Amino acid sequence: MRLIFLLLLSILVPDLGLLAVRAAPCWGRLANPGFDGARIKTTFFFAGQASDGSTPYGCFQVNNLHTYTLNPVPRDNHLNWVDPANRHFVLNLMVDAGINLVTMSSWGEDFLGCGNGWVTGAAPMQTSPEAQTNLFEASVGKPLLIMPLIETRFNNWAMRDEFPRWINGEVAPGLVSQIVNLIQRYLQNGAHPEWANKWARVYDRNGTPRYAVAVIHAGSNRIGADDHAGFAEGFDLVAAEVANRTGGIQVGFLIDALPPENGDAVFKPSANGTGPFLRTRASFLGIQCFIPEVFTSLTDNAGLLAWKRNFLHGWFTAGVPVLVDVSPGYNGDIVFQNKPHHAPYGYTDPWIQGLTALVNDYGHAGMVYNSWNGYTEGMAAMPVAETYGSKFFDWLRALSPYYTIHVDRNFVGTELGTASQPFNTVAEAYQIACDADHIQIRAGNYPEVLTLSKRITVLASGGPVIIGR
Repeated sequence: MRLIFLLLLSILVPDLGLLAVRAAPCWGRLANPGFDGARIKTTFFFAGQASDGSTPYGCFQVNNLHTYTLNPVPRDNHLNWVDPANRHFVLNLMVDAGINLVTMSSWGEDFLGCGNGWVTGAAPMQTSPEAQTNLFEASVGKPLLIMPLIETRFNNWAMRDEFPRWINGEVAPGLVSQIVNLIQRYLQNGAHPEWANKWARVYDRNGTPRYAVAVIHAGSNRIGADDHAGFAEGFDLVAAEVANRTGGIQVGFLIDALPPENGDAVFKPSANGTGPFLRTRASFLGIQCFIPEVFTSLTDNAGLLAWKRNFLHGWFTAGVPVLVDVSPGYNGDIVFQNKPHHAPYGYTDPWIQGLTALVNDYGHAGMVYNSWNGYTEGMAAMPVAETYGSKFFDWLRALSPYYTIHVDRNFVGTELGTASQPFNTVAEAYQIACDADHIQIRAGNYPEVLTLSKRITVLASGGPVIIGR
């Protein structure tokens, strides 16, 4: 039985306990015209020519083609970024996979020199400011948005070493400088006003759209291990400083929360400790991690999946938006020379099925693919020359664009709206639903009075559903 409600009325919902601490309905979802309220389906992406020994951007970077664990097909289209036709080919392929947002790696301001900025040797591609501009150019006219990801330059800059304040009290000067530089290049570029429309905007907890910025390796060496309030406040401080320097541009942050197993930072944000403080900060947009399981000592797929589920479950139950990060597998053997925490994992059907379940359970805000062209670490999304062929691209394309909230009046336990922990009432599910979401109701009688004001799809499973008194 399938019922589709497309009524534009008002809603009457009682006080629902748990829901009082959860997010506003569309917190963490896209806010740009044409994408309004849509779940995020993004991929980490290194824009730029392959590190093939060429110097199209004026800086030499060592050839790393021999380190590719997976090789893209067609090879020339993916590696030869300097050809505009290839840039369009790559982005059109993303659109075909259902991607609506490109998370663009950014390694420093455009005024930095070759050895001090984007040429770090850490990216598999030559991710230069010019290559980033190429990405903005190629995205115009396509249903794709762009969000910068502030990367760690392992040789001379890391967020953790200056956040939330530098030793002189200045608010995260390097982070602020990089964001301001990106804003000047892409939001305030008078010669290309069309680029401003491509920067992703995401709803904050108050329902206000903010220009989204992602930050990798989010932690701190500037505060104590338990200073959860100070860490959370730091994002509002950075946002205020950016607004002050850009004429009022309001930014918000999706953060790659370092897991407890990471040893590079004194402070690591945790769901239980930091979640309640992040939940109160207007500039915080959600959690967007980059393969956090790589920091564990686990090597078996089942153990890694269990760890990942527990990690995501914690943030989801903390009541903050979560982009569920997925990767078909990871193989850092060639690049990292068999370091313990870079042991290969994944690439099996149970692994893929486990990640799909995580997206279905916790991806209320959306999902992130790690990553489109991480060739050197074997995370590539597009068809590859190796055994896997188009398997992982097909999986990415098939990941549902809809979020389903589950209801079962007979469930006993903590209610989260997931398949294994459904809500008891339709009203609870409706309160957290955004437009285009699905609510799946287990057969039974639900003595509720509902007035709908959202465009949602209601599904019945296991028999007839009766709603009303």
